[in-house]
Amino acid sequence: MSEKTPQEICDSLTKEPEIRFAAFLDMMGNAVASSFRDGVTALKDETERKKMFIEAVLRIRTRQDFDENLGPVEFAAAKRKNVVTMTFLDGEHVLFVSAEPNVSVDATASKIISMCSLN
Repeated sequence: MSEKTPQEICDSLTKEPEIRFAAFLDMMGNAVASSFRDGVTALKDETERKKMFIEAVLRIRTRQDFDENLGPVEFAAAKRKNVVTMTFLDGEHVLFVSAEPNVSVDATASKIISMCSLN
């Protein structure tokens, strides 16, 4: 992780026009820092976001089982009609980002990795 705090990273990510929301999650799916882009309305309430966060952490941890043969996951993305979600493993945290549905997934992920100094 960069020298910025998780909250500072979330705040800087959500200044980007294509990023709707960013959160750092602990390994139990709890948000330790989060931020919405100004003017963005949440698509899920807090209870539903918590479920989504738990699933995101479980998925990225499960994917680690294949690291030895396939190499580590750089990021995982899901493109949906209304949003693109991406997850990145960062030490003991998972960075969860939602972006506008029309983004270039690879370009946006590369931008996030660069901005956050992720591995």
